[in-house]
Amino acid sequence: MTQQSKTAFKDWADYYRQASASGEALAYPSETLVRLFKGKYITGMPRDFHGLSVLDVGCGGANNALMMARLGLRVFGTEVDESLCREARDILASQGFEADFRVGTNTRLPFDDDQFDFLVSWNVLHYENTEPDIVAGLQEYARVLKPGGRLLLSTTGPDHAILKNARTLGGHRYQIGREDDFRKGEIYFYFDSPAYIHFYFDPVFHQVQVGRTHDRLFNDTLDWFIVTAVK
Repeated sequence: MTQQSKTAFKDWADYYRQASASGEALAYPSETLVRLFKGKYITGMPRDFHGLSVLDVGCGGANNALMMARLGLRVFGTEVDESLCREARDILASQGFEADFRVGTNTRLPFDDDQFDFLVSWNVLHYENTEPDIVAGLQEYARVLKPGGRLLLSTTGPDHAILKNARTLGGHRYQIGREDDFRKGEIYFYFDSPAYIHFYFDPVFHQVQVGRTHDRLFNDTLDWFIVTAVK
C-alpha cells in the first residue's frame, strides 16, 4: 500500500466519522443509481431483485446499500476501515437488514470468485492513482461477479468541480488543488472521455455502455460518467 493510499484511507475514515457525528452524512441514495435499478434504462435489467446479491464497493455511509437492501438484494460491501464497516452494518441492522461489510479496496476484494449478481462501484474506482491499479481494479470487479453479473459504476467526468485548480500530471492523473477539499494534494485517475472508458473496460467486460450526468448547481458543476457492463 502506498503512502498516499494510507493517507487517503485515513482521510476518508475521518470524513465519514465526522459526517456521521455532525449529522451531515448522506441520508439518501444516489438518484442515478435508483433510476438504474428501478427504471428501464438498461436492457436486460431484472425487475425483481429478491434473492440476488450485490457488492457495494466503497459503501461509505451505506446510503446506497440500504436502498439496495430495500429492493430485496442480499447486500455485501467494502470500506477501507473496519469502523466504517461496523457503522454500515449497524445502519442496515437498525432497519432490519443483515449485511456483510468487510475491509477491502478496489484491487483487493475479500470475497470469492463468481459470487455476486451485481457489483456497484459508485465514485470509487478513480481513487486508484495509476493505470495498473485501474486495470487491476476492473479485473478484481470481474473476478467476484458471477458470469453474466452486471457492473454499475459511476466515476468523475472531466467537467467536475473537483478538478478545479487540479494539476494535470498526464496519463489521466490529476492532483487535487481545491483549497476547500480535504483531498487537496492527493492524486487520482479520471477518465477524460467515453472512448477511454471503453479502452479500459472492453478488455474485461462485455456489453459496456457509457452514460453521463451533468448538473450545474449554481456554484459548482457535478459531472459523472455512468457505466454498466456484463461479465
